[in-house]
Amino acid sequence: MVQPATVEFALSGTAHGVEISPAHVPFGLMRKFHEDVERLVLGSNQGSLVDTLVQVKQGSYALVVPLPDNVRESFESDLSLVAGQDDAASPDPVRLNVLHQWQKRAAGERSLAYFIRPQGSHVRFRELKIDGQTTLRRPSEDRWVPVELLLMGEVREAGGVRTNIHVHLRDQTDPVIVAVSPDQLKAEAYPLFREKVMRVLGERNQRTRTLRKLRLLEFVPYRPEFDEAAFARMTAAGEKAWADVPDAAQWVREHRG
Repeated sequence: MVQPATVEFALSGTAHGVEISPAHVPFGLMRKFHEDVERLVLGSNQGSLVDTLVQVKQGSYALVVPLPDNVRESFESDLSLVAGQDDAASPDPVRLNVLHQWQKRAAGERSLAYFIRPQGSHVRFRELKIDGQTTLRRPSEDRWVPVELLLMGEVREAGGVRTNIHVHLRDQTDPVIVAVSPDQLKAEAYPLFREKVMRVLGERNQRTRTLRKLRLLEFVPYRPEFDEAAFARMTAAGEKAWADVPDAAQWVREHRG
């Protein structure tokens, strides 16, 4: 079984004159740190890390978090862009907003510093340190517009504390997350894990075309079938009708003039 990629998020500094550690961390700071880490991992995607098993490391207060498959590529790409100044591509605005909040907090409390460290041998971004001297790229203007769409894709996962489905679209590498109600799941005919057509409400980024905050309105009836017998009958009828025409293409050209 392939192990998921993991990332260490660390909070370093002092609180009441004592080094921050798993044995000594203000509750409010710890709670906000946990919330920020979840927002950093998920970005603009819906979902939750409520069932994710994390490791709390000794030393500074650090969480080692396995990245969900559906956000790994975008997370690693965004972290590789964060410190750059090239505006050709922009990180997820939710992730960038969290990092700017960290930078602002560290500038106000000089003892604080935040670290994001990739784990393992195959990493796509370097360790990122955020303290009072860190300079981050500015958030770009992103406009999200409400949309109602028909999506076609394969349902890969369903359920969770906040009920949703993970849908693998034909034209995207990463699945999208669509919020659904338990009643909508119960009403949909099985097998659920197959290609579906869904009418959804959500938001789309005008610049990147990224979708977020998707909510299912309804499953649209969709039964793609291939009737082999009907196709055979049509083929036989066509062969019979064109049996006395030696060159069908030439016949068409002549009748088109």
